[in-house]
Amino acid sequence: MLTPFLRAVVLGFVLAAGASTLADTIVQEGGLSGEAGPPTEHLIVLDQFDSMDGTRILNAVTLEFQTILFAEAVTNGEGGFIHLYASLSADYSYLNGPLIAETEAMIEDVVDNGDLPFSILYLDEDLVTVELVQPRDLAPWRGDGAVELMAMAQMTLVDDPPDVIDFFGSGMVTYVVTYDYDVQPACPADLDGDGTVDGADLGILLSCWGGSGAECDLDGDGSVDGADLGLMLTAWGPCD
Repeated sequence: MLTPFLRAVVLGFVLAAGASTLADTIVQEGGLSGEAGPPTEHLIVLDQFDSMDGTRILNAVTLEFQTILFAEAVTNGEGGFIHLYASLSADYSYLNGPLIAETEAMIEDVVDNGDLPFSILYLDEDLVTVELVQPRDLAPWRGDGAVELMAMAQMTLVDDPPDVIDFFGSGMVTYVVTYDYDVQPACPADLDGDGTVDGADLGILLSCWGGSGAECDLDGDGSVDGADLGLMLTAWGPCD
């Protein structure tokens, strides 16, 4: 028979949330923790992508959500059949916004409790990858503040009939967020690459006006507008 302590299994362990930079990517990762039972909410706070005054251009945001479920059944050989069910799910969305991804790991089995006692180990996992590349999708991830996500996680353990054999489990719920970006050249406003910011570059900028072309988007905010024009005028003349 399971004790209440075993029923209150941990559904994940907290990874040390943080960020790392390698080449032209920035990675933030972490995990959720909790106990089996009703759904629980978890707030995930991530750093927005800093364009460093337009010297870095965000190309894509890749979100990886993984759920791993472990379970073990230990029979006592006293006869009968036991139906086992375990699940670990996590739904991710923007705070007060639309759903981004759903993950679920699930285990279901019918165990013959006759003959000699034995134990069974179970494992299931689910990995979902979401890639954001469109300007409208990247917009919430740019800036010098934070991106807030809400994760709704739940772990369920059911043995029917209950309390005949030992059935317990644990799991992990983790996320990895990767910013993929390009580093702008030393003189980003020199759009034609002739070593000088002049009328030719202004013409190229105006031809991109109102669009989202990375070449002309000098501040990396996903739109070619007055802010980009201001950066060009500031850099007017020969490149240093």
